[in-house]
Amino acid sequence: MPFTATHNGERVLPHEAKSADSLVCPVCDDAMSVVAEHRRRGGFVARHFRHQTNDECRGESIPHLRMKAIAFSKLVTTYPDADVSIEKPVGPRRADVLVEFPEPRQPLGKGIAVEVQHRNNSKDLFATDQDYYDEGFSVLWLSEQHYSDYDVAIDHVQPVWPKALPQLRGYDGLSWPVMDEPSTPEIQVSLPPDYLDHHQPSIREAFERGQRQRSNRSWTTHRQVWLSTPRQPTKRSLQFAEAPAGGFYLKLSKGKKGERPEFVHVPLSEGDVDSLQNVPEVVSSALEKDQTEGEWQDQEVCWLKAYDDPVTAWLKVVSTPDNGYLLELGKKDANGQSDQVKTSFTPSEKFQYNIRDFFDGLEPYLSKE
Repeated sequence: MPFTATHNGERVLPHEAKSADSLVCPVCDDAMSVVAEHRRRGGFVARHFRHQTNDECRGESIPHLRMKAIAFSKLVTTYPDADVSIEKPVGPRRADVLVEFPEPRQPLGKGIAVEVQHRNNSKDLFATDQDYYDEGFSVLWLSEQHYSDYDVAIDHVQPVWPKALPQLRGYDGLSWPVMDEPSTPEIQVSLPPDYLDHHQPSIREAFERGQRQRSNRSWTTHRQVWLSTPRQPTKRSLQFAEAPAGGFYLKLSKGKKGERPEFVHVPLSEGDVDSLQNVPEVVSSALEKDQTEGEWQDQEVCWLKAYDDPVTAWLKVVSTPDNGYLLELGKKDANGQSDQVKTSFTPSEKFQYNIRDFFDGLEPYLSKE
């Protein structure tokens, strides 16, 4: 299905064209018409163009425009009372697609700023998020993994509330506390059940960290993929490990023998199985894409944990300026604190087999949680 046409010599997207317009395919010059968004066999089909006579031509292929056109069509259908536009400024940013509500609504605020990522994912995600939050908009990131034929998943919006609240540190905005005599008051505070349910993963991680510091037990590595060769001085690996106090983690580490390694670990649960099983396909897709010499490029990213989790986590394949590859594992907690590690790897059929075997073997462990 084509998503671009020409009208009076100018390229137009489906939402910009009217049924009565004289439209022409930019590839074969055949006349085109507009097909409104609709549902077919239970699935959503975005607004698009159709050739009048030439069924063989597939039309002009510009992936980023196609992705924006499908997102625009889906959002117009989902939010019929909102004003939906393409390439509209929001503060210091320009949203690929912008949804503006007539009145602010909880928890999405003034609307939704949509960022469509096709090839170059080099944007600072967290800085971009905060700029939109500051303007009162929620954020929706879309990449190729969210698209299916002529539909797109938009159920992972990052709501502006309460993330737009400023983060206070130390005694910001407060007077320095002064006491005549030191005191150690003890107050028992009962936390609401809803708070405990929402923050259970982060509380558990803090508890387990304290247990590890006091325990003589060590981490147990159940599965591991080596990203370095035995002769390389820097040892790099992706591990699935169990903490001393229980609980499973995905861990990416690198370091030289005799030195403290650099690492990051992401807590896992049974609910993460589906996203973990997507990793091999995401890695394969990243390695099939072209690289641009002299540039850093985010080839693909797989979100291991959803935005509504207390911990957001991702696994990313990055292309380096010398056409090498890096694997990045990162996480961000509800307070905005982030941690990530990047390490190089050499792509090969064996590497892809090992990655697939690694992630295929995690479900039995996590199903016991």
